[in-house]
This record gives sequence, C-alpha cells and structure tokens, in this order.
Amino acid sequence: MIRIAIKTLTTAAAAAVIVGCSNLHISTFDNFGSYPKWLFSPKGQYYKSVGYRWDYEKHALLYVYRPATEWSMDEVEAPSLNVNGERLLNFKGGGYTWYEMEPGTYDFVVRRGIFGFEGIGDLVFRKYSDFDLNVEAGKVYYLRYSEVDPQNMIITEDGSLAGDGPLQLVGHDLAVSEMNKTKLHHHGRELISARDRKEDKERSEQVIATQDAAPAEPKQEQQEEPQTFYIEEDSADAPEGLKAKPRSTEEEWWPF
Repeated sequence: MIRIAIKTLTTAAAAAVIVGCSNLHISTFDNFGSYPKWLFSPKGQYYKSVGYRWDYEKHALLYVYRPATEWSMDEVEAPSLNVNGERLLNFKGGGYTWYEMEPGTYDFVVRRGIFGFEGIGDLVFRKYSDFDLNVEAGKVYYLRYSEVDPQNMIITEDGSLAGDGPLQLVGHDLAVSEMNKTKLHHHGRELISARDRKEDKERSEQVIATQDAAPAEPKQEQQEEPQTFYIEEDSADAPEGLKAKPRSTEEEWWPF
C-alpha cells in the first residue's frame, strides 16, 4: 500500500514538473513532525525574547509557534505554513520562530500533504487555515498553531477574524507562557515582504524585462556598505529608552 502511494505521488510530482507547473505544493524532506522526539523535534534553544533587536520603526515582529502537546509531539507528518504563496516552514510540535515583516497584508495558508506532497494549485489534500492578516510597524504578533485546543478567535480592528481553524492570533501572555516550553525552529529569523509590495516588485521587474536593453556602460566597482537591519546607536531612542543593537547582513541574524 505504501509503495503504491509513493509511486502515485512520485508520478504526480513528475508530471507537474514536466508540464512546467509553478503551483506544485511540496515540502518533502522538510515535512517531518516531532516524532520521534530524539530525531526530529526542534533542536534550538528554548524560547528567548527578541527584545528590541529588530527594526520596530519600519517592521512588525511575528512569533510563530506550536505548543508541545502529546498530539503535536507524536506527529509524523507536519503541516506547512505558507505566507503569500511561499512556504516558510512545517509546524513541528514544541517549536517556535520569528520573522520581521514589512507593514501590509499577508495571506496565511496551512496545508497538510502525504510524504510532503500537498497538491497542485487549488487541488490539495487538506487545507487547515486560510486568512489574511494586516500588520503594522512597531507591533508584535503571536500566531499559535494547535489542532487540539484552538483558542477564542480575536477580532482585528477592521472587523476581520485573526485566524482560521488551528492557526490563530493570540495574546502576549498566553503565547509567552506556552513558548517558554518550546525550542527554536531551524527556519525563520528572516525579513518577509507584504503582498502588495511583492506584487509591485514583480510587476516592475516584468516591465523592465520587456524594455529594450541599452548598451551597458563600464562602471567602476564600488564596495557596498553592508545593509543594516537594526537601528543605529546614534538614532532615535527605542521604546522605554532602550536602543536596538546595530547589526548587518555580514553577521548572524540571530543575535543571542
């Protein structure tokens, strides 16, 4: 039975690649749950707050976690978290991570597949969550994923539900109390773009691609300064008088 399933999934994936399908949803080899714990559970450090080590003047901060329950820790196939059409991670039980996010609207989708193959386009094996969330610069958000004990749904300022199914926006106190028992996921700690800004960028790239290429003039190579993700020490004070630590792309993103 397992051989038939593997053969079927392999055939479907190969067919999608042959026809040039760009909507193939697959997370094979990154789809393992936390079982067995000694092998596949998150191996990072226990939860530690980012504090002010993020660009709170320009970005929002998002924590994503899954509580360590008996159900989540015994899971073999973990569902995937997809934001604006791109997979960020698969929800391992007892894991957490964080992202900086540009202000704007994001589409959150959670899917589960078989052996990492989730489907093609809108034809998927199982979709657990699908909702939009608008984030604002300077605010911290906590997204909790749990299939056994979802919390009461939060209503956002625009009247929409902040979550769908097992993936829900929760408050600080609940999130921190549960994340204290989780370990850092191997994905995350990145800056992601809002949907509208990403679409604008893609459109501008398409326009540039259609224009006639002008002869390139020789330019002198200049060494670019490393991009700074955090607020410089000489800039405005951080909340409550604290200042964020200046860091660059040449350093490790995780500051601890």
